[in-house]
Amino acid sequence: MPITPAGQLSAWLYLRRNPGRALPVALVILVSVTLVASVVSIIRSIDLTVFTMYGYHRHLAFVSPRNALELRPEIALSVREDPLATRVFTVRPALLTVRTVFGKMPFVVLGLSPEATQVVLDRCGVSVYAGRLPADGAPEVAVSEEIARNLGLRLGSVVLRPGSEDAFAPRPMYLVGLLRGPVWIAVTSERFVRDTFILSVESLIAMAADDGAQRRLERSLSEGLSKAHARAWTFATLVRETRDALSSLYLILNVVITIVVCAIALLAGMLSSIYFRQRLPEMATLAAIGYTRGFLLRRALRETVILCVAGWAGGSALTVGLLTGLRAYVLEPRGLLLNPMDPGAFLYAAPLPLTIGAFAFWSIWAGLRRFDPVSIIERRG
Repeated sequence: MPITPAGQLSAWLYLRRNPGRALPVALVILVSVTLVASVVSIIRSIDLTVFTMYGYHRHLAFVSPRNALELRPEIALSVREDPLATRVFTVRPALLTVRTVFGKMPFVVLGLSPEATQVVLDRCGVSVYAGRLPADGAPEVAVSEEIARNLGLRLGSVVLRPGSEDAFAPRPMYLVGLLRGPVWIAVTSERFVRDTFILSVESLIAMAADDGAQRRLERSLSEGLSKAHARAWTFATLVRETRDALSSLYLILNVVITIVVCAIALLAGMLSSIYFRQRLPEMATLAAIGYTRGFLLRRALRETVILCVAGWAGGSALTVGLLTGLRAYVLEPRGLLLNPMDPGAFLYAAPLPLTIGAFAFWSIWAGLRRFDPVSIIERRG
């Protein structure tokens, strides 16, 4: 039976006395978690960007004509008479582009009447932060402060202009208001767009009483409209098209992460095997005084678990720190989006310590199977 005092052979003992051998494995895990979690956070910022930029679709359903500048009267009537639609407004959009981490994206400037503008902003939880809303019939625009920051605009700046490839308007349109809220939005005068843009498309915005009714309204519009003459733009459509567009990117990401996980796990397993062989005299002595192979294996497993947990926690903390700094000093000043605390990124990184621990445990188990403490002690003697 073992005669060593209780706690003398705890899993922390070797790690405390041999930091030079324990730290390399922990650092491999830390760096690998940081690498994977950072890359995944940046990739997943595409989702965050799309659902923030076009988040107004959660509260507003749009119906636009196809192959025409106006909806057919019977289609417009069916939208207005839908029992779930409590408010329906005419909208005439203009377009600008905003910068994102994955390139330029189109953004709709909603041309609305003054009444519709206030109702839409209230429904989206957006309010005027600075300046004012556009006057009816005036070449004016109000945009979310993030859009203004993204495009480097200030109150009085020209937002859309005749000579712009990314934000065209027949006449210069000036920024008169900054908006603040959970989603990005831009509004202008419906009458100005109608009178100035020769090819302005007349669409409808439909709103239900609450978000639950809004989802049912979306389904009603998507299923009831003639696809040949109109299209419903809803939040469900946004989610589906975003997922379809990103499916190949996420497939590639999964393949790359699998390769990285396997390669790093193999490296960590090799390190653990090397360090275990260097500990053979210690293991042989413990076996000679009565400790079983099972005890030695469990002790090695506990040491590996400690290293994996410490490496994953350190890597997660480092990732949050790096991405927080990146967001604060690089992305936010440019109006770009990133979530340093994205839980999905850390879920992607979770297999790393698990796989590394499994490889390390397997290498130690294989060594203990061929373990002969007597011969080791004799050679040492």
